Amino acid sequence: MVREGVLPPAESGDFITKNAKHVKIHEEGLQKLCEEMFKSVTDKLEIPDTGADPIHPKKDHEKAADWVFVCDALNFCFWSYTGAPKWTVDGHSGYYALEAALARAIKSGVDILNPKYYSTITKEQLLIIMKGDNEATIPLADERVSVLHKVGKILLDRYNGTFETCLKEANKSAVKLLEIIVDNFPCFRDEATYKGQKVALYKRAQILVADLWNFFGGTGWGEFTDIDQLTMFADYRVPQVLVYFGALSYSDELMEKLKNDVLLPSGSEEEVEIRGCSIHAVELLKKRIEGKLLRQKTEVPNSSLIDYYLWCYRRKYADEMESIPFHKTLGIYY
Repeated sequence: MVREGVLPPAESGDFITKNAKHVKIHEEGLQKLCEEMFKSVTDKLEIPDTGADPIHPKKDHEKAADWVFVCDALNFCFWSYTGAPKWTVDGHSGYYALEAALARAIKSGVDILNPKYYSTITKEQLLIIMKGDNEATIPLADERVSVLHKVGKILLDRYNGTFETCLKEANKSAVKLLEIIVDNFPCFRDEATYKGQKVALYKRAQILVADLWNFFGGTGWGEFTDIDQLTMFADYRVPQVLVYFGALSYSDELMEKLKNDVLLPSGSEEEVEIRGCSIHAVELLKKRIEGKLLRQKTEVPNSSLIDYYLWCYRRKYADEMESIPFHKTLGIYY
C-alpha cells in the first residue's frame, strides 16, 4: 500500500473497471492487441521506432538523476485542440519537445537542473527556456512554474538539493520510491474519489520511477528489485491505442464529447474511468502476454514496457490514430 485509505493503481484500475458506466474493456480487442504485440517479440518485446533520437544527457552525467526528475516534474499536458498549432521545439512535439527544450537550455548554460535556480524561476524565464518553433507556447505555463517552485523547495528543504537523496532512501525499491514521491511531492499525488472510494492513478509518479529504470538500464540509480510492481501510466495517448484495437470502448455520449473537444474535468467520473480502465486493460494484457511467453521461455515485459510500447506505437502510427479522439483534460497529473 502506498497511502492509507487509497487503493493503489492496480487495485484502483480493477475497482474502476467493475463500476464503470462510460468505458468498457473487451477481451477480443485485448487479444487483437496481444497478437499485434507478438509480432514485435524476439527474445523480448521490441519497442516501435518513433524516429526520434534521444535528447537527454548520457547516464554518467553528474546530474543525470536530477535531469529525469525535472523532466517528469514537467511531464504533463502537451495536447492541443483539434486544428490548433502544436507546441514544438526543434521539430519535436509533446514530451520530446520538453526534452529538446531542456537540453537546449543546459547547452546554453541555464542551470535548470539546480533546485536553487528553478525553485525561484519566473514565468518569463521558463517561457524563454520553452520557446517553440512557432507562436504556440507550452500549455499550463503558470502551473509548470508553480510545480518547479514547489518541488525545488522540497528538494532543498528535505533532500540536500538533489533527487539522488530520495533514491538512496528508496534503497532500490520502486514501491518505496513511489511512496516517497507521492508522500513528499504533492504535485505527483494523482488521486481521485470514485464511487465513494479514494483511488490512485499516479501517472507521473510511476513514470518517474520507470524512466529512471529505463534511463539507467536497470543499473545504478535505475536499479529496482520490484519494478514489476508498477502499472501502466494512465494518460490520454495510451487509451487512444487501446480504443484503436478495440480493447476499450466508450459510450456514445462520451465519444461524442471527445469528438467535439469537450474538456473532461480532472477527477470527473468519465475521466477517471478512461484512465482506470486503461490501467486494468494493460494488466489483463500483461497476463495474456505472460501466458504465451512463459511457454516460450521468453522475457515477459512488465507493465511499464507495455505502456512504452503502446505510447511509441501511437507515435509511429499517428496518422492511423487520427480517427480515434483522445480525451482532453487540463491538469498537472498527465
